[in-house]
Amino acid sequence: MPTAFNKKLKMSLLLLLPATASVAQHQKPELPYNTNLVKQQPESGAGNPTFRPSPEVRGMRSLSDGTVYLVSTDNQSLSAYQGSRLVWKTNVVSACPTIVGQRQIREVTLRPKTIFVAVGNRTFAEVDTGTGKVIVAEVQKN
Repeated sequence: MPTAFNKKLKMSLLLLLPATASVAQHQKPELPYNTNLVKQQPESGAGNPTFRPSPEVRGMRSLSDGTVYLVSTDNQSLSAYQGSRLVWKTNVVSACPTIVGQRQIREVTLRPKTIFVAVGNRTFAEVDTGTGKVIVAEVQKN
């Protein structure tokens, strides 16, 4: 037989549940990257947006869909995130058959359907923005 104390305890727990649920809903998921190292894509009209990976800049957020394109700290891979979800990750450096100069990503340029990635001194790759697949990887001829 429930006592008056048990009834009060149940009632207070029922009153607390909506409050704890609303607190949990307002917490944002933690991002797998540092947002301070991601720059916003500039407004169109200034050519294709470009960034060079450095300790201060690791990626760029696309204006069109909010996707963040991020270069790994070892400058080997390129990743795409939508919010906290990893969409794809590609080791661009290993996809290049020949690299002249240092084996690292030097510059990333966002284009409407592809990402142009400069690797080493004269090697470049084009990555599909939807899949992360390297479409082209070759060395520029002089």
